[in-house]
Amino acid sequence: MHIPIALIPNSLLIFTFLCWLLVIGVALRHINSKTLSAGFIHVFLGAVVALLLLWRFDVSVTPGLGFHFLGVTVFTLMVGWPLGIIGVSLATLGIVLSQQADLGAWPLNSLLFGALPVFVSYAIYRLVYRYLPRHIFITIFLCAFFGAMLAASVSVFAGVGYLVLSGAYSMAYISETYLPFLPLYLLPEGLLNGFMTTVFIALRPAWLSTFDELTPRG
Repeated sequence: MHIPIALIPNSLLIFTFLCWLLVIGVALRHINSKTLSAGFIHVFLGAVVALLLLWRFDVSVTPGLGFHFLGVTVFTLMVGWPLGIIGVSLATLGIVLSQQADLGAWPLNSLLFGALPVFVSYAIYRLVYRYLPRHIFITIFLCAFFGAMLAASVSVFAGVGYLVLSGAYSMAYISETYLPFLPLYLLPEGLLNGFMTTVFIALRPAWLSTFDELTPRG
């Protein structure tokens, strides 16, 4: 889902840019120095490139209404929320540079379809960490599979809410032409994140910065 600049008024462009700067500033202040090691930076940059490639495959219904895999939940489990915010902003910028999106719409799209699912994914992770037993299957099912579906749902409805409130589309039109396809998008999104998290746990647990916290202490 990507909101084109034609559907964003000039006043909102400035507001979303300031909001995006604030979110980036908070993320930069909370970056853990342990995640800045040379080896982990390579993992981070590789994951950003993977997000960029994943986001290039977009199925558009009408301008501003479309579907593409986010992959943000597994990315957040890999790098944490501060680098997650930085990473999704870089991936969104890559979409702009590849001429698939407008530079002026970059902050709004980074917030709705990048930062928002990062925060939702991390919130679910923290709830699981605090209240549930440390078990790999809980991590995969709740943090990755369910977390990805919920994060994508929140992101989609935030975008839909913006389009309705801005007057770009009516809720009736979106309900008829767009929302019926939402379940067909959410299940594969959950499966993708769950599968990738399972692969990383099995083969590259060091690539998941949250792995040690969500597994039993032996």
